[in-house]
Amino acid sequence: MSEFNKCLKAMEVDDIRSVGRFFTWSNKRAGNFAVNKKLDRVLGNWEWHKHFNHSLAHFHNPGVSDHSPVSVSLSEVRNNGNKPFKFLNFWVKDDRFMGIVRRVWSQRAIGNPLEAVLCKLRNLKRELKFVFKESIPSSNMEAIRGEIEITQANLLLNPSDAGLLLKEKHLLSRLWKLKEQEEYFLK
Repeated sequence: MSEFNKCLKAMEVDDIRSVGRFFTWSNKRAGNFAVNKKLDRVLGNWEWHKHFNHSLAHFHNPGVSDHSPVSVSLSEVRNNGNKPFKFLNFWVKDDRFMGIVRRVWSQRAIGNPLEAVLCKLRNLKRELKFVFKESIPSSNMEAIRGEIEITQANLLLNPSDAGLLLKEKHLLSRLWKLKEQEEYFLK
């Protein structure tokens, strides 16, 4: 069995969602001699899951066979509407965060206290999504690394240039800040 699992891992496939019978094989015996196993599977690779993530393997009743027949349905792609809002903890470390919260929270909301809080939370969510929509930290890291490499190459030619030393220090500081943000993002 471990060899089979290694083979599946090497092929980079895994089970697609299934419904129906859990045990797909039976020895058709009764009492203490009855054996039921899940032998049959429907597998998909990464490309399959990417294009057919809505597919479903349905294991039917076996009828006269000892194996359950399976059918794969490819239903219409369902759009579940908007993605749910997810608060990312690394936003708190951003210098703009507290200013956004203070500005939105200081706005006047009409209604009973609960409605006012809900209104402010909705406005804060909208504002955070807008400000941080492109804020995945790793997006800028490669550009900063490139700048650091150029700056350090120039420093090799002129090691006592105070402007280049200051620029290198500033770029390294920005890179470490982005790495910290990426770590918070990934957590």
